[in-house]
Amino acid sequence: MGTSSLAQVSFGEDSPAPYWRLSETGTNVSLRGLSAVDDDVIWASGAAATVIRSIDGGETWKPCGPDGYGDLEFRCVCAFSANDACIASAGTPAVLLRTEDGGTSWKETYRAESDAAFFDAMQFWDDKRGLAVSDPVDGRLLVVETNDGGRSWKKLSTELPLARPGEAAFAASNSSLLVGDEGQSWFGTGGAESDTSRLYTRSGWDQPWHTVSVPMPSSQAAGIFAVCQGPSIAGVTTAKPLFCVGGDYRATETSEVTVCISLDDGTTWQRVAGQPDSFRSDVMAIPEGSPLARTLIAVGPAGTDHSRDGMNWAPFSAIGFHCLSAGKTKVFACGSDGRFARLE
Repeated sequence: MGTSSLAQVSFGEDSPAPYWRLSETGTNVSLRGLSAVDDDVIWASGAAATVIRSIDGGETWKPCGPDGYGDLEFRCVCAFSANDACIASAGTPAVLLRTEDGGTSWKETYRAESDAAFFDAMQFWDDKRGLAVSDPVDGRLLVVETNDGGRSWKKLSTELPLARPGEAAFAASNSSLLVGDEGQSWFGTGGAESDTSRLYTRSGWDQPWHTVSVPMPSSQAAGIFAVCQGPSIAGVTTAKPLFCVGGDYRATETSEVTVCISLDDGTTWQRVAGQPDSFRSDVMAIPEGSPLARTLIAVGPAGTDHSRDGMNWAPFSAIGFHCLSAGKTKVFACGSDGRFARLE
């Protein structure tokens, strides 16, 4: 609960001039999970077993995290309503939980057996089917699936390719995993020392998994942090392109590549011409119902960028965030020190 402040920024001479409207959340922890059910109901999660919920578009917040999980970080949250949501932990134990009463109580629905498990992302196609992705266990990334809205989970029966030495996904924004309408899945990794990162992809339900190279350098602190689908680009393709953002998350390091694009459903990738200057942890297309529809937005600790064509990116704000989520028309962001904002 609390007052709001306004941070005015320009979005271009020919566009409306939106701004990030900052709201107090009542917490100062790092928020890395964000899930907007609509323009009013929003859930956020992060460090110190924190989960918070708003039912008025982020104006006021209520803490609703699970008891008994100490300082475990819940960096993934997927919400279905004001009452129903699932969260995933980044760390040990690697657990998945679900609430059906707005966070008053939580039920643990999955616990990984291996201490190597570390959930990086969780996404749902609908209120029943979803996936959660973990760092490698026994040489392969661990992926578990649910068909009942997160009430139960099981390991995928389709075996994933062997992981490269050091390879892992990043639990920075719950955005390294993207799911498509017909069971398609894409998730990006880093961790391995290489000139390229890898994207794991499958073409539909129960289809085999493959990996493709993305020209974004990979290291222990660098790689792909988020994947999204954007609007079609006029004059380039009629299909909706895919985007990866990332880089090296260390503030002392330079990120040579921060955005890559695919025009063939993730089969091949290329760097874009005008990139954000530093690491970005999340990316999304602004909803069609917004006055800023068909614009892409990317955030990171050092600021926010936007793009009209996906190929050229320009700074939008110096305010830093970790992750993004959209309701029906509104775009929301959250980050360090309990920071939350709505794009107005």
